[in-house]
Amino acid sequence: MQGRSVNRPARSRPIMLFLVALLLFQSPDLSATKHADPVPAEVAAPVAAQISKGGVRASAGPVTLTFWFVKDLPASTWSAIKEGTLIGAAKIDKDFRDIRGRVVKAGTFTVRYGIQPANGDHLGVSPYREFLLLSPAALDSDPAPRGRDGTVELSKEAIGGSHPAVSSIDPPVSTAAPLSVTTTELGHKAVVVEVPAAGALLRFGLVLVGKIEA
Repeated sequence: MQGRSVNRPARSRPIMLFLVALLLFQSPDLSATKHADPVPAEVAAPVAAQISKGGVRASAGPVTLTFWFVKDLPASTWSAIKEGTLIGAAKIDKDFRDIRGRVVKAGTFTVRYGIQPANGDHLGVSPYREFLLLSPAALDSDPAPRGRDGTVELSKEAIGGSHPAVSSIDPPVSTAAPLSVTTTELGHKAVVVEVPAAGALLRFGLVLVGKIEA
């Protein structure tokens, strides 16, 4: 009996070290800076006309995600913004896993607003219902809001599966400094960004590191 109790700590130590290393491996570093690049040429002209030059460039481990945002959102609160409203554009230099762990191929995308359905299918995804959806820029040429179904169907093309390519907005309204990195209640990492909105600025967290199982 004494021999077995003495050996337990020695056996458990390598397991604990392995689990810590695994968590570190699965959670890449996240940082963000401003950039002054023009809107990518791959974005259709009517859509690009609504988007400002420059924006935010984020590094999530080996992946660089460059974002451009619209010149002005129609409202300063998410609750007053229609689903499928254009939020901006994004360029991803390497394959990237979205919040559900699905691979988004490197490329240029439009970014639109979506709301998590209020049903039991998505419990535990996020404490908030606000999301941003990525869609291939080549397939999105009309800047008008697309609604829920239109946005989801288009965003599925970014993955080629049955689900859209999504990033959580967490929190929907942030008091942290722009470009800072925050950790959500679920342990995800988000970059704080600002978008002009009806004469004000809408500041929120955009989750770029983390995964949910739902």
